[in-house]
Amino acid sequence: MKIFLTISLIFLITFSTKAQDIIVKNLDKEITTNFQNSKSETFQIQNYSNLDKSIKIKTKINNLQGGATLQICYGENCQESTSFLIVNVPANSISNEISIVLNGGLSNYKETAYFEFIDMEVDQGIKKEIMLNVSNERTQELFFSKNDVQVKSFFPNPTVKSAIMEYSINSGENDAKITLQNVLGSIVSTYELSPEENKLTISTEDLNPGVYFYTLTIDDEGLATRKLIVKK
Repeated sequence: MKIFLTISLIFLITFSTKAQDIIVKNLDKEITTNFQNSKSETFQIQNYSNLDKSIKIKTKINNLQGGATLQICYGENCQESTSFLIVNVPANSISNEISIVLNGGLSNYKETAYFEFIDMEVDQGIKKEIMLNVSNERTQELFFSKNDVQVKSFFPNPTVKSAIMEYSINSGENDAKITLQNVLGSIVSTYELSPEENKLTISTEDLNPGVYFYTLTIDDEGLATRKLIVKK
């Protein structure tokens, strides 16, 4: 009887230890974005064991509201939150970056998503909770940043009458501008970003409702593009 109990205890300890062979690194507890914007959170899985691991990532979440969507991406493989993703992590190594992408809809939304990282060898793993937050607060996400140039996204977005972009250009040597285009690629307007200013306000009242794209160009090089939605 003692021998049986000893063997069982050894088995349970070994099983529990195997479940602790992986850790999830650099995963924040909250992902926040604004209406019609996307926010990506990246993290890695580290395998401390001497065996290759297949890790199944599963999510449990109530119905996303207001058109918001959630994806898990690894390389070019992206899965909706209703499915699962398998990541292979070699022995004694760390995975490439895995992304959780929250796409904001058209209404406020706040919900907790539950993630499981399951070691498929032992069918056990790690559980994480992440708060998903979609807000219409008049805050600006960073659009572009490099050296002495920092530009934030237009807000509000969607917009009705006007949109505001805050920026900082510390050098007068940079020729910076914003080009606004419609979905057909035709230029609607071009706006200079003066180093002596820190805010650009554009009027959208005369624009037809729909989707537009704005591009930051510095010294004739297009550096970043984002979407601006105009509503009436």
